[in-house]
Amino acid sequence: MIPSKAVGSLLLSIFVARYFMTTQQIINQARVMLRYVPFWETNICLGSNCKMAAVGCFTNPKCIQTIGCINTCLLDNLHQEEKVAQCAYLCEMTHGYENQQFLDIIKCMLDNTCLREYPQDGPCIGGNSDAIQSVKKMEDIEGDWWVLRGVNCGESPYPGGYDWYPCQHERFIRSPNGGHWINNVTYCGGQLNECTTDIIVTIANVSMTSPGVVHHKYTDAPLEPQEEDWRLVSMPHPDYALMLWCGRLPVLDYAGGIVISRHRSDEEMPKSVQTEFRRVLKTHGLDWDKMCPSNNNHCPI
Repeated sequence: MIPSKAVGSLLLSIFVARYFMTTQQIINQARVMLRYVPFWETNICLGSNCKMAAVGCFTNPKCIQTIGCINTCLLDNLHQEEKVAQCAYLCEMTHGYENQQFLDIIKCMLDNTCLREYPQDGPCIGGNSDAIQSVKKMEDIEGDWWVLRGVNCGESPYPGGYDWYPCQHERFIRSPNGGHWINNVTYCGGQLNECTTDIIVTIANVSMTSPGVVHHKYTDAPLEPQEEDWRLVSMPHPDYALMLWCGRLPVLDYAGGIVISRHRSDEEMPKSVQTEFRRVLKTHGLDWDKMCPSNNNHCPI
C-alpha cells in the first residue's frame, strides 16, 4: 500500500512526467518507482514534512521546471549516479536561480534530511601548507582571471566536469556594498568551449584566510552553505597561477584544480610557466596533459 503522506508528492512526480519527460525517461521513471530508495524514501519524507513547500513549488512554473530538470538528470544518469550532482547543479543555477519556491522546498528537504548524499566528486588534494606564502592579501590577486585548464574534467575520479565549464571567469573585487571582497564568478554549462546554457553568474564572499588560501562562501547557492577553499600552489608569473580547490555542500564533497590567467587562452603562456606547473602538479599526483583545456576568446565577458 502507498503511504498516504506520499500521495501528494507522487502526484507531483506524475505531473513532471507528463510535461518534461521523453518516452525513455518515463520508462526509467517507472523503474525508479519500483525502488524504495531514492523514490519512495524521498516522497514519503516530502509528504510527511514539506507539504506546504511542495504545494508552493507545484503551483510555481519555474520551481516545477527546476524539479523536472533535476528529475531528468536522475533518469538520464540512472546507471551513472556520480553524474547526477553536476547536472542538478546546472538546473538549480538556471531554472531555479533565486526562485523562492524552489529555495523553500530545498530548505525543507535539507532540514528534514530528505536529500541523500551524492557520491564524492573527486578527492581533495593538498592543504593550506601547500599554498605559496608570497600571496598574503586579496589585493595580490585582485582583478580578472580566466580559467585555462582544469582537473575536474568529467572523468573518474572527477565525474562532475566543473573545471571544464566554458567561459569560466573570476573577478576578485571589493564589494560596492561594504568593502569586503567578493569573487564575481561567471561561466556557462557545457564543455569543449561550447556553451549549453546562458552565461551563469554567481557571487561568493572571499577572504585570504592564510597565505595563498582564498576561502569562498557563496551568497546565492540553492543548497547552502556552499563553501570552497582555493589554494594557490604555484604562481611563477604575475599573469598565471595554479590553484587546487576543495568544496562542500550539505549533500556533496567535490574538488578540482584550475590554471588561471589574465589572458583568455594559453597561446602566450611562457614555456617556463608551463614547465613549473607540470612540476608542481606532479608533486600532487596530477598530470598537466590530463587537464582539460579551455579557450575563452569567444566568451562575451
